[in-house]
Amino acid sequence: MKRLIHARVVPHFYGLPLFLFPITTAGSGIALGLLLLVYGLSNEWQNWRQIGLRRWAWPWALFILWTLIGLAWTTNMFFGQKVAVATGYGLLAFLGATLSWNQATIKIVIRYFLFGILLNELIAIMMTLQLLPWPNGDGPMTGLCDHIFLSFILAHALFWLSYDWKYQWCFPRWTTTLLFLLFILQLFIAPARSGQLTFVLFFPIALAILYPGRWRWGLPVLGLALILVVAFTPELRVHFSQGITELLHFNLGKNDISSSWGLRLLAMWAGLLMFFNHPLVGVGTGNFYPAALQLMHAHIIPGDGGFIMNTAANSFLSVAASQGSIGLILFLLVIWFVGREAWFARNTPWGWFALSYFIIYLVGGLFDSLNWGYADAITVALMAGLPLHRRERAEL
Repeated sequence: MKRLIHARVVPHFYGLPLFLFPITTAGSGIALGLLLLVYGLSNEWQNWRQIGLRRWAWPWALFILWTLIGLAWTTNMFFGQKVAVATGYGLLAFLGATLSWNQATIKIVIRYFLFGILLNELIAIMMTLQLLPWPNGDGPMTGLCDHIFLSFILAHALFWLSYDWKYQWCFPRWTTTLLFLLFILQLFIAPARSGQLTFVLFFPIALAILYPGRWRWGLPVLGLALILVVAFTPELRVHFSQGITELLHFNLGKNDISSSWGLRLLAMWAGLLMFFNHPLVGVGTGNFYPAALQLMHAHIIPGDGGFIMNTAANSFLSVAASQGSIGLILFLLVIWFVGREAWFARNTPWGWFALSYFIIYLVGGLFDSLNWGYADAITVALMAGLPLHRRERAEL
């Protein structure tokens, strides 16, 4: 079959959804359609044998298949198709595995990702200064982006920039420094506890990995000092004190579940009960919400005041509850093999880029069902599709 589009064009469309996620959900959906179209016309799919080099391929394919099979005992097809589609986005990892990657094309993808965040921040600044007629969409300095997703991609960008500041692989150091300052400022002004917590926990560890030898302890300590200084900003103290207050006031027996953390803990408890009641195959791909309603009607868990509990607020519990032990084992195998690839490729730009997001995906998945989130499910697949099995720069 004749190639209608050159292979070097495909990475632009591979990075386009990453560019658009902070700005427009509809636009990112259109970008995915364009990616599939361009991919088909480029004949890159003829490299399908490259998929066999990736250890996550079989577990991921079986996980997608098991998710579809789980629709057979699903009574709520509205949520069922949403879960199936989110899981099906894993096919983008197979698409990425067939692409003809080189260092130049990977730079294109990373720059699309960073420029999307930067554009949203510029929009947020103009909204804050009332230079635009619309307010910030989801809190101060969020621009057009959901605050939870924004916090995660800002943390991802900061981890990546800490790598590029050392190697100057993607940008000169002055550009990296400017972007780092802009992004860390937005991270700690926006209502972004999830990303803030992830950054505070892992930034010193990232510095320790990036700067071995005599810098191994000095730079992490400097990173901790920076975090402590930032931690004394009023905005950040408010965000964390609110979260701690919600945890201290949570009381399942007294129905004290109206806070953000209260609802999360209630959803996790419901997911755990579903898994214990249906340990092998789960309640069904889209049956989390109907099963949660049954638990409420039986007075096993308290009513939620109208909150639509369609996930366990935890990636692993959501899979365990809906798809049972079989689904959970397959999901964990995918996580293991993707994480293993990213870890062993951490000394490469593409490996560090994927590893940075993978850590966020794991940590964020402990208090949000990122595996069923639209942008998160697509992003983890796009990260896995990078050539993580190439562990040295010289291999590309």
